[in-house]
Amino acid sequence: MASTSAVHAPAIRPVRGTRNTTAARPRLTVVATPKAAGSSMPFTLLCTLIVTATLAALLFMNIQMSDASYEITRLQGQAQRLTEEGQALAETNERLGTPQELERQAREIGMVPVSDPAYIDLDTGEIIGETSPAEQTGTNPELAEVPADVAVPPAQIYDESTAYHGMGNEGA
Repeated sequence: MASTSAVHAPAIRPVRGTRNTTAARPRLTVVATPKAAGSSMPFTLLCTLIVTATLAALLFMNIQMSDASYEITRLQGQAQRLTEEGQALAETNERLGTPQELERQAREIGMVPVSDPAYIDLDTGEIIGETSPAEQTGTNPELAEVPADVAVPPAQIYDESTAYHGMGNEGA
């Protein structure tokens, strides 16, 4: 029959060196109890400061947005008014530019329609055709004398240099 008992080996103890009883023992000292947590006042003040700064910034941004909204509304009204004014001026310009209105204004300043036009040959300077003096329907308007100190001099467009300087890439 088989044996069911376990075989135990004898325990082997490690060999210890000889104990030196004269070895220094570690020194133990009494440590003071740790200081209890400090006051929570600085943390509270920091949180309060953060909340106050956030609310102030929010209020400032809200005021700025409100001012911008009023400015936008004012500018939109001004743009609408200027658009209407521009349309009115365009209508006036169209009305004053009609042939009937131009003829009326020309007659007011003494102009009359030409019956036989004459032409000037620019090469020779010769006048081609005959013209007859226009019949005046009213009095000949006289030009008012303008003092020299307030008179606007005629444009000096031909006194400008005629040299062409180009775009800078000619002759390259």
